[in-house]
Amino acid sequence: MRNREKRRHFPLRLLLAGVILVLLGLIANDFLQRRLHPERFRDWSRVIAYIPLDDRTDNLEDVLYLAEASGWEIVTPPRDWFRTALDGQPRNESGEPYGNREALFQWAKDMGRDGCHTFLFSLDQLFSGGLVNSRAVKDTWPLSFSKRSVMDELDAFRKYILPLAKNPRNRLYLFDSLARLSPTVGYLGIGEQEYYALREYGMVPRPALSERNLTLKEVFSRYPYAADGRTPAENNIEKERFRDTLTPDLIETYLGVRRRKLALTDEILTAIEPFDNIQLFIGVDDSSNRDNIQYNELRYLRSRIGADVSSGIAVMAGLDSLARLFVGRIAQETHDYRVRASVRYVGGTEEKHSSEFDLYTLEDVVKLHLDFFRAEQVPESQAELQFLVMTAPDSPERAAEYVEELVSALERNLKRHIPTVLNEASNDAYGDSLEQELLKRIPFAELVAYAGKYDQANVTGAAFAMGFSRYLYLRCDEPTLRADSAHAQQMANSMALTEYILHTRAPLNAYLQSLGVDTGNIPPDTPYRTRIQRKLSELFAPECRKVRDNLRGTGLLSGLSPWRTRPIRELSIRDYQFPWSRTFELTFAVDVALDETESGRAVT
Repeated sequence: MRNREKRRHFPLRLLLAGVILVLLGLIANDFLQRRLHPERFRDWSRVIAYIPLDDRTDNLEDVLYLAEASGWEIVTPPRDWFRTALDGQPRNESGEPYGNREALFQWAKDMGRDGCHTFLFSLDQLFSGGLVNSRAVKDTWPLSFSKRSVMDELDAFRKYILPLAKNPRNRLYLFDSLARLSPTVGYLGIGEQEYYALREYGMVPRPALSERNLTLKEVFSRYPYAADGRTPAENNIEKERFRDTLTPDLIETYLGVRRRKLALTDEILTAIEPFDNIQLFIGVDDSSNRDNIQYNELRYLRSRIGADVSSGIAVMAGLDSLARLFVGRIAQETHDYRVRASVRYVGGTEEKHSSEFDLYTLEDVVKLHLDFFRAEQVPESQAELQFLVMTAPDSPERAAEYVEELVSALERNLKRHIPTVLNEASNDAYGDSLEQELLKRIPFAELVAYAGKYDQANVTGAAFAMGFSRYLYLRCDEPTLRADSAHAQQMANSMALTEYILHTRAPLNAYLQSLGVDTGNIPPDTPYRTRIQRKLSELFAPECRKVRDNLRGTGLLSGLSPWRTRPIRELSIRDYQFPWSRTFELTFAVDVALDETESGRAVT
């Protein structure tokens, strides 16, 4: 009897054992897969797959800090795949000075396969290997994924990028550039003489096209000629030394680059038309405030896409701030909230162009950015977020008055717990006086955002991107210690870069020039590298201490209702490096230690 029962239960036990073994196998396989492919098991709801324009601080560290301070995580491909190397500098693993386009297209596809839903891609990087190289490629440049898989840039876009948009959960944010007036010094043999000669050539007004004739073919046909449509454009350059530099080959390469870039942008606009989950913004790189070769290009693009930057497809002032602007746009769309914002200008020159490189006035740029974030501009008394924009003074005699007006306004706003963004767009028009008063009287940690370097288009983009994305996070999310730490890092980063530009770069350049070293391309084998690094530390460390002294011990804004701050216990800036082996940019590490507890204060 007992033997019969044992025989009857034996298959059940065997089946149960088999089930247990299968489950253990699945668990082991899941564990192994999570170790080998962690990207496939992460929470992708707040992750942005990002292909940068290049590896400069504007397009890498600044974007990473901003995203994390806004509750997002940025995932990038290996830096070597999007790095730019100037002439004479060590090249990438591919052996080239530009990004690895094939690897980047495949990486984008893999991110979609692994489960990412938010994508932020530079088309200059995907099509040309970065911004600098996009200024040098004059013909269609096929990609070779294998011997049997060779395709042009548009076919690669259709095969690897457009399929991402077919998933309705996915959102694609693409940014491109309108070719600037001149290529990059120190890349593929371009020197300062060629740079300025081509800039002068690009600034010669071309024949203006009528609305009826505004086609791509007609834009291209006007490239070689001055405004009368007959005279070669180079003949209208006043300086003979520039005319002598402009060889037929140099001009043909320059015009070929423009044709290729504009034609690619035009094709992309057509390719993305069926998709309502793709946005594309085209940044205007260095330009000028008078008629030039870009004007027919701009008019053609606007004839295709309109001028409404809130629509998701438009032309935008500035380029190096576009990735950060899209992080802010992602935050705005995620929370689906329209911010009531006010703008106050201090200085009186917002209606003027701040330099010969500006296409727009500062007032135009600010309006573009308010529209970009779909903000409702209201009087200060009704605003939930205030922007204070410092311009150059309308007269030198009033400079001190404007400094006091700005700093007093900031003090009042912080005392009343009004969320405030400082956009210092004066281009160093106040010397040390403004910076000294700001560092002495304003706890930068309590600002929602701050930017104070570069030209007015990019500095405004940086300030508005940080302002809107951080404000939306504070208003709509529950801030975390990690996000607050990233915000402290980006604030310190922005402040320290401003100090570098104001006080370090000029004397450092003078030192390098005394050694006979090119400040725009420091040779990798220079015997002075140790001395240069020592001089950089000598000049920059005191400026970093100013930033540390302003932020350390103050409360970082971490909540709005009620107004809450998180004390900054310690902050340090270290490991100063030139990402492109030139003094124009600087990158460094920012370490912060915040209190885990917050302090709340009632609004007075």
